[in-house]
Amino acid sequence: MPTKSERISDLMRHLMNKAANEESVTVGHVLEVFGIRGFAFLLLILALLNIFIFMVPFISILFGIPMIILAAQMILGIATPIFPHFILERTIKREALIKGLEQSIRGVEIIEAYIKPRLFVLSGPHLDRVHGLLVLMLAVMVALPIPVINIPPSIALVFLAIGMLQRDGLFIILAYAVAIWCFWLFKSLGKLAQALTR
Repeated sequence: MPTKSERISDLMRHLMNKAANEESVTVGHVLEVFGIRGFAFLLLILALLNIFIFMVPFISILFGIPMIILAAQMILGIATPIFPHFILERTIKREALIKGLEQSIRGVEIIEAYIKPRLFVLSGPHLDRVHGLLVLMLAVMVALPIPVINIPPSIALVFLAIGMLQRDGLFIILAYAVAIWCFWLFKSLGKLAQALTR
């Protein structure tokens, strides 16, 4: 969990400063900066970046696949995130990453003012695998190359990750509420697609 001197927004600024000196940044570097802080923290960063740089073609796949891998490892009870090389070597353009981080930092700084430990029973380690199942379902939605539609599941992942990181059960409840709406949304879109293809 980030400390007062190492807030989420501070760590994101660290990555942004690194990116400013590079033409492109690999997914591996993002994981190097954030991954050692655990599954929830890394999920938060990936979900935020997917929200704020969704306009980059196929970026949801680039962030969605690591989320799926993280979810599977959470369900299996693996202690430290592990990723294959083909994920680590993928690059993100500097301009898109910096813009996404700038917007993410502004959003995170607003949210940080409302985060506080509460409803501890919802954020205990005994529920990590249950949350992992939810992450897996949402991550699959994120990975689908459907512009804009994969933003709602990313928002649910942001709430869930914050709740797990800061032991804020209210954010976990919000995550599940948004997730339920996402399931309804994707089901409705599926029915619409079937109707249009008949």
